[in-house]
Amino acid sequence: MEDAKILPTEHQPCNDIFTSVLLRLFFIWTALCLRLLGARRVRHRIGDITLLTYEIGRAGREPWVLLHGLGSTSLSWFRLLTALRRRCHLVVPEMSSLGGTQAPCGGLNISEGVSAITWLIENRFPGRSVSLAGISLGGWMATRLALARPDLVDRLVLVSAGGYRDQDWDGIQEMTNVRDYAGVERMYGALFRRTPLAFKWSRKGFLATYNSRAVRHVLETATEEETFDARELSGLEMPVALIWGEHDGLFSPAAARAMEAAIPRAELTVIPDRGHAIHWEAPKELVNAILDFRNNTATATESDRDSIAAA
Repeated sequence: MEDAKILPTEHQPCNDIFTSVLLRLFFIWTALCLRLLGARRVRHRIGDITLLTYEIGRAGREPWVLLHGLGSTSLSWFRLLTALRRRCHLVVPEMSSLGGTQAPCGGLNISEGVSAITWLIENRFPGRSVSLAGISLGGWMATRLALARPDLVDRLVLVSAGGYRDQDWDGIQEMTNVRDYAGVERMYGALFRRTPLAFKWSRKGFLATYNSRAVRHVLETATEEETFDARELSGLEMPVALIWGEHDGLFSPAAARAMEAAIPRAELTVIPDRGHAIHWEAPKELVNAILDFRNNTATATESDRDSIAAA
């Protein structure tokens, strides 16, 4: 890895009109699906960022904050939101303009995301700690937040999370440098064992997303300093669920096993015959793993320990 930027990329320009339409469609589709679950849309002003969040459930219930991955939206958590909405207070922030958040560079990079989510937890759940979950880049942010502010995190759920320092960052850089349709196919090979039809039909949209300003900002500003190693992870004292696809082609299952070995209270669940994007390939298995973890671990408040049957 280089001393500073670890994921420098070269991107081809995308048609501005197409990208603008794509962003709008992302926003509308996400909003429609989450509103059908009863989600409330809330905007928070944090410095020069207007953070859009979706909230489901009553205040006072067990608090959860869910972070999606790069180039995605809160829709990534649809199945878990469905499972937990009657027992928990769920807050799902949009981390880029794809979902409606307004930020100077289109999306929140790792340090910006950690700062914004720290503010969100402190202000939305004052005096409380939360169950914090993240997919991929969201898992990277969640880990950095838990390391910096363990007082805010009751439980940590890391799904195919990025950020572990000792892995093939040159290969990760090449995989995320999606310049053309060949790059889309390489990325699909890392994300999926069997590409879902929706992704087969949306290669152009995927290419535009990875060349959007929001995604470029994240990739171009990630630094080695923001990764974490086994020594740092050994300081995490909260229960941690690690959930990985057996054939994750982006962040290696070997990294997940190293993280499990380093974190004192970690449990690793490997979902067979799945790639990196297990929230799309195996949503039921992912939700069941999270529910099992929730039911088997305590929160700071005993009354928060309602049990939910596996989906």
